[in-house]
Amino acid sequence: MIFFEMFFKKTKDIMVKIFEKYQLIFMMIFIFIFIRISYKTLKEAINSSVDMQWYPSVQYWGRGISNAINPYIAYLNHDTFMSQGPNYMPMLYVLMYPFALMDFEGAKIAYGFLNILCFLGTLWLFFRSKISLAFLVLMSLFVLVGYTFENVMGNGQFALILGFFVVLAYKYRQNFFILTLCLSIVLIKYSFGIPILLGFFLARYYKEALLAGLINFLFFILFAFEFHTSILESLLLPLKVSQDATGIGPSDLMSLSRIVFGNHFLMATNPFVWMIGVIYGIYIFCILIFRPCLSLIVSSSILLSLGTFYHLGYDHYMFFIAILIAKNHLKSTHFSMIFLILLALFFWFGNRLKSFHLWEGDYFWAMNMGVVFCSVMSAIIIITAFAILLGQKFKKQAIQQKD
Repeated sequence: MIFFEMFFKKTKDIMVKIFEKYQLIFMMIFIFIFIRISYKTLKEAINSSVDMQWYPSVQYWGRGISNAINPYIAYLNHDTFMSQGPNYMPMLYVLMYPFALMDFEGAKIAYGFLNILCFLGTLWLFFRSKISLAFLVLMSLFVLVGYTFENVMGNGQFALILGFFVVLAYKYRQNFFILTLCLSIVLIKYSFGIPILLGFFLARYYKEALLAGLINFLFFILFAFEFHTSILESLLLPLKVSQDATGIGPSDLMSLSRIVFGNHFLMATNPFVWMIGVIYGIYIFCILIFRPCLSLIVSSSILLSLGTFYHLGYDHYMFFIAILIAKNHLKSTHFSMIFLILLALFFWFGNRLKSFHLWEGDYFWAMNMGVVFCSVMSAIIIITAFAILLGQKFKKQAIQQKD
């Protein structure tokens, strides 16, 4: 282990020296690649955006607030458009008001530019956090030319926006208003939002996490009151839609459960329910006992979400966010960081392995890759989450043993 860390450290030092010597050239190359890929993916977004939540927003806003349609019930009654199933929290469809005023073609363009701006905003926030520019540029290039960025943009997905607000929440965590607002938006995509809010809560941002949850709950009450349903039914509707609208992912325990048991996840006899509960119980215990810093809590909460809750290939963009947040307290040569980066590269570029005929059949990299792949990769992601969470502890132990 020490040999590998020394090897990566020397390699990193050489790369940093080369970058610093030719920084202007590297930055020009990065800007060129960014513009080229942004243009390409924006064209794909204009031609597709099948997952963009435009239609549910139009159902809610399009006929005026007094004649609004409940997008969840409409979807369950087969009133759908493309793959735009409303499997997010109600707050999203209220915030999507500007897009609901546009036709679909205009909304796709505006949403595509919003995604690009959020990515640029994310880079700016990390740059302001004084992360090594060489490391930031390298990881940004990897995520840009990999599979996931194009997938997010082309499908009109939420990951780039989500990542921006996660980083904004972390960067301005001492500002009560900004942190609360950002966590409220992050919670909209609850498969990430719940673990991330849990992380902030355990890091003693109690008021902000609870208020963010309360804000989203108020939107559930609003929908219940407006559409004459019970609050419980209003809370359950996104989950009902999700069962039908969400495909089986390649590398998480909930997707593995769906492969084995079908859509009946919330059953007492389902071992995956208990397994996920135990994993989060251990996660909470580790935070309470070892008190890791916030960056490692947030980073590991993203990874734990990726390994346990439903996620398709576009959500693997969040590896990028997890790496750069963890970089605030772990060196890039730390063994857990090295493994996390290699894991991210595997998901970002692994789709190209099909050219070598390493798997057969109709497997699709962003979705169901079968029982074996899902079992192994979900386990690896979860283990990596704990390695990142306890990274400081392992580092301190290594220093003490060396002394």
